[in-house]
Amino acid sequence: MNKTINSNMKYYLAPMMGYTDCYLRNLAEKLYGDSIQTFSEMIVDKAIIHNEINIIQKHFLKNNKSAIQIAGSDPQEITQAINIINKIELIQHVNFNLGCPSSRVQENMLGLALTQNQDLVKKCLEKIMEFKGDISVKCRLGLGLEEDKNYIFSYLNLFSNLGIKEVFVHCRNGVLNLDTKKNRTIPKINYNLFLECKKNFPKLKLIPNGEIDNKETFDLLIENDVSDFMIGRQFAKDLTFLEKLSIYKIKDKQISIGKFFNEIKDYKFLNLNLIKKSLFTILTNIPNAKNVRNNISKFQDIDSLEEYFVDSKIWN
Repeated sequence: MNKTINSNMKYYLAPMMGYTDCYLRNLAEKLYGDSIQTFSEMIVDKAIIHNEINIIQKHFLKNNKSAIQIAGSDPQEITQAINIINKIELIQHVNFNLGCPSSRVQENMLGLALTQNQDLVKKCLEKIMEFKGDISVKCRLGLGLEEDKNYIFSYLNLFSNLGIKEVFVHCRNGVLNLDTKKNRTIPKINYNLFLECKKNFPKLKLIPNGEIDNKETFDLLIENDVSDFMIGRQFAKDLTFLEKLSIYKIKDKQISIGKFFNEIKDYKFLNLNLIKKSLFTILTNIPNAKNVRNNISKFQDIDSLEEYFVDSKIWN
């Protein structure tokens, strides 16, 4: 048996602006069931405070299972946002972003930029801890191009002292003067430092993120007792890639897709093009993929699109 197959492995769909909308998240949940946890796109606390109803309805379905990822740098505003979220029953998990390097996020001292001020991070996290459900943090291994154990060790100590148990670690540094795309390529992946963190902080649940898209990487991490993986871009390209690597077996795609359509039909902000975008992620390398995509692009209503997926033999 392939040593990467393990029924206890857990997968996390990383929050990504422009990708992890409610369609892709719901589709992933239908395909992977309890083996996956999904995260919303990053939502700034101010948006929750000033536009609560539309923000929540836009990002979450009525049967939501996704965590909400929020960003903020003003402890008072974070308190306001958490007070609102605490009243929304369909949200049971808050993730706080300390890793996004985008220029817009930097301008507002959010994400990675916020980590320049650990005292302020501490005050913000103290307010995040007022959430009544599950709490996690997403961060980077370092700030700048050079490896800096003090940075990540200091933050892991902070998280631990505050009672935060689950930390998603992007296994590369973040650099503030690089754009988001370059931050995915210029700072190098450093699984060794991540594994050192895991060894030094055994009471924390540390979950790696970053270029976990091939069997060799999975095997390396599994050999070091890692069984939880946060995956972003590769899921957005090919939601079924774990099956192609013989890591996970998706039981019945057509039934899963049928459930997907049933749950999105009542969505107030239904967008056919975004639905198609999410469905394209499960068509990579299937027979006759080009023709299937062309057929899908022609549909003008959700009922016809659903009928095509439920009745056709795309995967047979």
